[in-house]
Amino acid sequence: MAQAYVIIHCETGMEDWVIRNLKKIEGVREVSGVLSLYDIVVKVEAKDQYILEKIITKQIRKVGHIHTTMTLMVIEERKNKNTD
Repeated sequence: MAQAYVIIHCETGMEDWVIRNLKKIEGVREVSGVLSLYDIVVKVEAKDQYILEKIITKQIRKVGHIHTTMTLMVIEERKNKNTD
């Protein structure tokens, strides 16, 4: 399973509208408004990275009133090989 967090800066006053529309996108698991330089954090999941990238580039970034996004791709959890 591929995962990413997308951090969004949107038009002032349009946060609720953007959140409502993001929640309609398949693969979007969580959407939260935040107090920061950015306005919204979105957790996205897909069966592989290719589909995840398509959701982000073709759907999330196309939602109206979004100015900028930053995507944080989640890396697979790595097991510690030192078991001392």
